[in-house]
Amino acid sequence: MDRSHLVIAFLAGTCVALATALVLQSGNTLPQAYAQASGSGEMVAVTGTGTSQQGRDVLFLVDAANTRLLVYEYKDGRLNMAAVRNFEYETRFQEWAPPGRDQKPSVKEMRNLSEESGGKKRRRR
Repeated sequence: MDRSHLVIAFLAGTCVALATALVLQSGNTLPQAYAQASGSGEMVAVTGTGTSQQGRDVLFLVDAANTRLLVYEYKDGRLNMAAVRNFEYETRFQEWAPPGRDQKPSVKEMRNLSEESGGKKRRRR
């Protein structure tokens, strides 16, 4: 067998291997993008998906200028508003956690450690 026959046999084998891999892979789909975000200084949009049982896509709009969170659901070809929340008062807290689930370290502990280590004192919000 001369060299050209060996090259042709090798290339044919490679084509068969690639075709087999393509056939086996065709049942798998590409991964979904579960979250995307875009926005300007005052409005941010974040998309996500519900669970596979819910079969819906979700759009979260954060309106920073008006301190509002808007939630929309897209299901079965329809876009519906799911919820609206004013988060003005939540932004006034230094920290918050449900009872018995305190954050560690707390904001107070971090502030004290920062001041002890010579960190500059910042204006409280």
